[in-house]
Amino acid sequence: MKQKQKEMPDNQRQYWIWVTRPDYYLDPDGKEREDLNPSSGNDVSDWWTCHKNTQRGDLVFLWRTSPKKDIGYLIQAASDAYSIADNDYALKQGWDYGCDYQVLYKFANPVTMQDLHNTPYLQDWGAYKAHFFGGVFKISSEHWERLNQLASLKNPDYQKFIDSVQKEAVDRKILLEEHLEEALMRNLGLLKPFGYDLELYLDPTTGATGRQFVCKGIGGRIDLFCYDSKARRYVVIELKNVRAGQNTFGQICTYIGWVQDRIAGSIPVVGLVISRGYDAKFESSLKVTQQVFYLDIIQQLERYCRPAGAPR
Repeated sequence: MKQKQKEMPDNQRQYWIWVTRPDYYLDPDGKEREDLNPSSGNDVSDWWTCHKNTQRGDLVFLWRTSPKKDIGYLIQAASDAYSIADNDYALKQGWDYGCDYQVLYKFANPVTMQDLHNTPYLQDWGAYKAHFFGGVFKISSEHWERLNQLASLKNPDYQKFIDSVQKEAVDRKILLEEHLEEALMRNLGLLKPFGYDLELYLDPTTGATGRQFVCKGIGGRIDLFCYDSKARRYVVIELKNVRAGQNTFGQICTYIGWVQDRIAGSIPVVGLVISRGYDAKFESSLKVTQQVFYLDIIQQLERYCRPAGAPR
């Protein structure tokens, strides 16, 4: 019998709006970032700065500042907020807390500032009154409903989509990636035929394990941080249940550099990306480094997975 995913109780889920600059929603050519589009087939999950009270399953609108000035995306928090600030640079950037996220929906017709001006019921909304000057704002249930009504008027398919999303505690794509990660953590021996003799890292100071290991100061969490006892090196594993893209490559390179600087010292560090294939940009990037490797063993991992809707 197929298990039904538990619904998120109304009094537990929170709603937020994250405010972002064009540096983060446009690519270097000034075009909208392809990796933020859920229909691209590439990795659209990462981490974002957030409020310390953010919880896994919360729903988020992404407000794009000038030149767009609109709500461009619907996002879901894929983790609770975790502290990422431990140095002056992070604090200056305002990076106190971060959380993992998944882009769920891109609005073909975004909700614009003009739309908000023309909607009397939103005139008392805190983010609107503050002209979106800030990094994050909490949205009341009443204002969330009004914003969704506005978005549905401009995007006919959106109402059915958001109704479906709000019935589930966490998006199934997030759950499946978590289950794949857990399957790999419990079966690291699957990587031995590929030359990896791994054990999960254990921080000697904090006792934190290498699963979802937080990179203090730069943000983000390493999916699986391991030590290769045979090759005497650290291995950073990034697992994606989609195609790996340029975002994935940049992400794992950042984690490799952080581990080298903060933990490894003179011990070598390599990265291993496990995903459902990769795009041309990722393939080209692999050619310029000897520290990042790739495997496609998702189908093997699926044999060890719980169903995507099973409870955690």
